[in-house]
Amino acid sequence: MSGPNQLWSGRWAAAALLASVAYIVAYSQEVTLFYYYPMVNEWHLSAQPQALGPGITYFGWKALGIVTGAMAFLLPMKWLAWISPTVLQWGAYSMVLTVCVHESHWFFR
Repeated sequence: MSGPNQLWSGRWAAAALLASVAYIVAYSQEVTLFYYYPMVNEWHLSAQPQALGPGITYFGWKALGIVTGAMAFLLPMKWLAWISPTVLQWGAYSMVLTVCVHESHWFFR
């Protein structure tokens, strides 16, 4: 396959779309795979007492997105073939729009 639709087809496009959806859901629902506590340089699978300082959830969100996106590579190509490049492209646009709308609260307080 060649041409401009090559970018919007196949496993990489599906992986990117799945990863972005997983990241947005994890971020908005405050779900994370793990926490990092930089004041004590420790990683934990669950929230810890405030004595360890604030926990960083960002790395857990990124890991969740990567794991979910990697699952697209386990799907058979025939399953991905029925998803049109247009659907993947508009899915990517909607993810960008979702993030922009969600993050706009920082600018309009």
